[in-house]
Amino acid sequence: MPTDQLAGKVIAVIGGGDPHHRAVSVAAAEAGASVALATFNTLPAQEFSVNSVANEVWAIGCDHFAEVIEASDPDQMGAFARKTWDQLGGCDAIAVVSSLPTPSPDSAVEEKRAFAGRHRTPLLAAQAFGQLMRDQGSGAVIFVAPERDPADEKALNAALAAHLGAGGPRITVIGRDAPAPDAAAAAALALLSPEAAP
Repeated sequence: MPTDQLAGKVIAVIGGGDPHHRAVSVAAAEAGASVALATFNTLPAQEFSVNSVANEVWAIGCDHFAEVIEASDPDQMGAFARKTWDQLGGCDAIAVVSSLPTPSPDSAVEEKRAFAGRHRTPLLAAQAFGQLMRDQGSGAVIFVAPERDPADEKALNAALAAHLGAGGPRITVIGRDAPAPDAAAAAALALLSPEAAP
């Protein structure tokens, strides 16, 4: 049910078009946010899925756009961040939804993509968006990873701080404490609501 909980905010959501990616994106749109969508990979299945999610966001009536990118490529991630600022006027939060399936043990390509999605992509997104968020004076980075321990926040934030220096955003991990898509989306929205601001 649409609300105005996030009216005026811009949320970027990167994922593989799976139920978690869809739930976070649609929940942000239903809460009134503008939504920038991107894929992890340029695979046809992800292109189809992200455009399906974009159609749902469009039906809700929110400003949005969708990009098919290789999110583990720093140049493509940087271009996605700049396009979010250019088209939607800034970004209040980036959510990296890394609920990729466990790769087949026989597929080195799948294993490489899964590793990038779970490890490289969240940090690249935090770096690319974090620089722009630091310049605008606010922003949040959310890593939705149902298979991960929220204790991973410490290591991720140490790596991000080493890259950005002082004044950048922090990463919050929504992990095994909210494993279902709807629970992850609700946890992400709770972090983004005005009442959650310090």
